[in-house]
Amino acid sequence: MKKPLFALALGLTALGLAQPLPEALKKAQEAPAVVNARLEVQAKARDLDRTLKDPLRTALDELQARQALELAEARLRRALAQAENEIVAAYTQVVEARLQVRVLEKALEVAELSLKATEVRVKGGGATSLDLLEAQNRAQEARKNLDQAQRALESAQAQLANLVGPWEPEPVADLPGLPEAGLVEALLEENADLLQLRHSLALLKAQRALLDESFAARKDIDALEDQIAALATQLDGAASSLRVGLEARFRGLPPLLEGVRRAEEALEAAKKRYEAERARFAAGLASRLALLQQELNLLQAELALEQAKHAYLKAYYGLLATR
Repeated sequence: MKKPLFALALGLTALGLAQPLPEALKKAQEAPAVVNARLEVQAKARDLDRTLKDPLRTALDELQARQALELAEARLRRALAQAENEIVAAYTQVVEARLQVRVLEKALEVAELSLKATEVRVKGGGATSLDLLEAQNRAQEARKNLDQAQRALESAQAQLANLVGPWEPEPVADLPGLPEAGLVEALLEENADLLQLRHSLALLKAQRALLDESFAARKDIDALEDQIAALATQLDGAASSLRVGLEARFRGLPPLLEGVRRAEEALEAAKKRYEAERARFAAGLASRLALLQQELNLLQAELALEQAKHAYLKAYYGLLATR
């Protein structure tokens, strides 16, 4: 007996061959940018250790060594978050492309059956040559679309393999919940670019504190204070601009998650319509073409759900990568 289409949709997962997204994300630790950033952290940690053991070190030497390590750690966190974001994008692209192929395979099946039916009607005088031409064009377009989708799938699989090695992704089962309200402030605090500006500002202020006005020329003091003021203005502007972007992306997450809920409801409705049509077909009350169309609608609803999930996932990880 033929299984319901939504049962077959489990695909590789049902065979135990699929590899979930959390496992793929672990591969981010192996990304070249992450490996290099980790080596940089280790190097800066050794530099700080040597500086602290140096009896001739100055306060500025120690400050700079600590800043270098802190910045290296921030860049490591950024590299890891960006690697995870790239994996999410590539992983979800493969899942979508694979589903798109299945949708277009079914669309071709519908188009070819419709063409056969039109050919029969033309011979019986129930359809015109124009109807036949339109059916032929639909079948040809369906074959072309399927060929393009198959090439897109191969490209997506190659891109994912480039990031994590050979991988068979499964549809994402669980989505991360909405982040807490303090995430924007945390990302602003951890942002490597802002941290570098804060470090530069702190270093200039430390240099200013060490200047003895009894020995330093007034013009040198004024120049340093001007640098401090300019850098403080630059830092405020950069932080303000980044905050606007982060808050906009943060506000965009709830609507995307709501879109997932609506897509889930649409899929459930599509499953019910398919089962009803399957029952009608079994009872001889519906045509094979009508059943295939419901199968196509079901696959399209599955694809729409995955796309909604992926839109949320990419926005979520994209936000985390802005650090």
